[in-house]
Amino acid sequence: MNYFYFFFFVFLGILVLIKPFAEFLKDKITSSNYINIIAGITIIIGLICVYVPLTDQYWYERVWKIVTFSLGIILIIRGLVALLFFNQIKKALPFVFHHYFKFMSPISMMFFALAFYTVSSDYVGPQKDISNCSSDNKLEVICNFKNPEDIVITPDKKFLFMSEFGGIGPYEEQKSGYFALLDLKTKTKIIPNITIEENIWGDPECTRTINKKHGPHGIDLIKRNDGRYQLGVINHYPDETIEMFEMIKKKDSWDMVWRGCIDVPYELYFNDISLRRDGSFYASHMYDRDITLNKWLFVSIIKINTGFLVEWAENKFKKVEGSDGSGPNGIALDEDSNIIYINYNQGDSITKFDLLSNKKLDKKFIEAPDNPFIDGNDIWVTSLDFQPNDFGECEFKVSCSLPFSIYRLDKNNLEIQDKYSFSKTVFGLPTVAVPVKNEVFLGSFHSDRLGIIEKN
Repeated sequence: MNYFYFFFFVFLGILVLIKPFAEFLKDKITSSNYINIIAGITIIIGLICVYVPLTDQYWYERVWKIVTFSLGIILIIRGLVALLFFNQIKKALPFVFHHYFKFMSPISMMFFALAFYTVSSDYVGPQKDISNCSSDNKLEVICNFKNPEDIVITPDKKFLFMSEFGGIGPYEEQKSGYFALLDLKTKTKIIPNITIEENIWGDPECTRTINKKHGPHGIDLIKRNDGRYQLGVINHYPDETIEMFEMIKKKDSWDMVWRGCIDVPYELYFNDISLRRDGSFYASHMYDRDITLNKWLFVSIIKINTGFLVEWAENKFKKVEGSDGSGPNGIALDEDSNIIYINYNQGDSITKFDLLSNKKLDKKFIEAPDNPFIDGNDIWVTSLDFQPNDFGECEFKVSCSLPFSIYRLDKNNLEIQDKYSFSKTVFGLPTVAVPVKNEVFLGSFHSDRLGIIEKN
């Protein structure tokens, strides 16, 4: 609805400046014999606009519902004025049209201001203070993590492996992060051990030392054709690279053995990775690496294409034609069907993409989706139910309680199977939802905890 109001107000802002059209409407209305009917219809529409947001107990916390309610009041007043004072209005119209642009220019500016406000803001309600890491009756949390941005399940199904995100531009300065495991039985955190060995899965010219820090973002874990378990990592710190590790099972954990890396060209800025069983992979190029925050916000509003999918094969990057979109983010590959699912974060959609024909087969509106997770015939997707301007002081908080939703979609047609929505709970800013038995584990790009919800 925010985007509907954006275009609606932009349209009105332009329309009121077209004087010949306004004069045409004036002549039609003032000569009409049905003014009472028109006024009555206006009042009925106004009453509907008032009623719709009032069905939600907390309607006053969402911008589009406040706008809908306000429009309803304005339409009711307009209809009543037309019924009671139509002759007086007819007498005043010549004066208004004589000074048309003096009246309409500020009204047009008001419409444009409303347009950009509705598309840059959504949630205006209070945020719950969740600085204390503790569960509530809606959601369980596990503390002492740091920005657990992406999560995979280990091959033995006993652990979750995650990247602890450091940060990316233009929102914040890039800094180091690390990796973590969650023991699903005890729900305790484990720091994996990392060793450096020969570069056999990356570019021979890319190197790493044991003391070099990590800045992990998107990750993927697969069983290779040779039977070994390969972990791919989008890495932002201290350099832009893609890191490859072999995951090796230990008695009470999993170790990481570095098996190579790939330097990322400056013209590419990756978010997520999906591996093939032969060691090749796909990565999502988000937007220009030097994009400013203002430009990023502008792109978020107008939804222009900023990035695309890239394939790494035969030791080089190649653009996947037809994959362009606004803010490509998380990706998930179904290798058996040659289908990859792409979340366009700024484009507010998840797309089913055929890698054989390079065509988008299906698309579903999801607000600011992040990492998709394939689970059998389902895809789990997170959604940030707010606009960029609502982020506010979240940057300065350890965790933030802005509204969000979790979706379970049908992998074949992207139809919604389940939806879980939260507001003012003990978790926020989710990036990935990973189902394990009867629970769904939630990661976040800005949090000191993992979240857990129960399946319906």
